[in-house]
Amino acid sequence: MIGPEPAARASLAAVIRHNLAAIERMQEALPVLAPEAGYAASAGVAYALHNIYCALENSFDQISRTFENHVVETDRWHRELMLKMFLDIPGVRPRVLPESVRLALNELRSFRHVFRHSYDFKLDAKKLNHLVDQWRLEGQAVLEALSRFAAWLNA
Repeated sequence: MIGPEPAARASLAAVIRHNLAAIERMQEALPVLAPEAGYAASAGVAYALHNIYCALENSFDQISRTFENHVVETDRWHRELMLKMFLDIPGVRPRVLPESVRLALNELRSFRHVFRHSYDFKLDAKKLNHLVDQWRLEGQAVLEALSRFAAWLNA
């Protein structure tokens, strides 16, 4: 398989493991919100979800830069970057993520975009709880997939 030198692979694996550890710490800040949750409680959960996706996206970005370093649609690069993680690129790298987590990650990515760019946006406890529930259902599969990819890098 064509790919980066061993030092670059080891460096990428270390970055992925660092991001995984950060995500595991952030998951602790994901309580279930009461429907009448105040702004501070909702903002804390929203910020944790935002940061979880940012850590994931950092791993995706580093993987892409290390292997294929090619994002075409610069105005939609966040979406394109995530979608590339579902691709098996023969002769370059295996797929990073299982197809089963695509919907959950896409919703988390979309939420992160709105949360990051909308300054007058009401946080809805029901929608936040939905994202937390989705992360609890699918997040472990995402983390395990990234962990397997990091192990593959060191193999």
